[in-house]
Amino acid sequence: MSDDAEAAARQEAKAYQQLGRLKSTLREREARVEELEKQLAALERSTALQFGRLVAGAARNPKRGRRLPKDLYRLWRKRNAPVAASGSSRGGGVQPDRVDRPENRLLVAGPCDRLIIAGVLGPRTAPLLAEHAKVVPLYPHDAAIVLDGADVDMVVVDAEAGEPGGPWAYLGVPGMYDRDAALHGIREIAAARSLPRVLIGAEPPATLASLTWDAVLPDGATDPDRLDALLDPGGPPGGAGDRPTTSDTVR
Repeated sequence: MSDDAEAAARQEAKAYQQLGRLKSTLREREARVEELEKQLAALERSTALQFGRLVAGAARNPKRGRRLPKDLYRLWRKRNAPVAASGSSRGGGVQPDRVDRPENRLLVAGPCDRLIIAGVLGPRTAPLLAEHAKVVPLYPHDAAIVLDGADVDMVVVDAEAGEPGGPWAYLGVPGMYDRDAALHGIREIAAARSLPRVLIGAEPPATLASLTWDAVLPDGATDPDRLDALLDPGGPPGGAGDRPTTSDTVR
């Protein structure tokens, strides 16, 4: 019995030693994971990775290539900007979360090969444009947020968007400051991203017609080829890359 008890004691001691080694290994792995998470966070903020994402985005959608030089210049300007250190540490072990990364969109089969329009549109114009292009509707309460995160080719404002009953009702009517402020935010974002700003409609309100547009197309909703032509380097005068200082009309 004494031999059996001694053997059992040795086995128990070995088991505790193995348990101690496993706990030590687990702590080392958790420390290593935490260190890798910090390195990954630093990599996410790195200029090289952001450069790669910009180039990949331009390769995925060639129409974005025309904005690539400006995006790269903006990235170069911010290369030495200070970044906040991540001082948060999560306890209780590793809890991996699902992260939706922008580069995952590169794996989508059949990306959009049509014109993508962000539009302030009336109820009759939206379905007409949707027959020939992908339309991203903009609404006054979240237009700036949607446009800032959308991958679009141009911003289109419909002269009929301000008709009563729609989300942009009374747009262009003097005194409607909330509508004017929302439209101003859209135009500022479009100018910063070098997106063509296009006014369509035969009889736009005077307050809209007096603004600066890259093109004014009375028949833009029924002739989408005129919109496509604005993205071509040799497009009509007043298109992208030849921004007028007044509200010129493309005929």
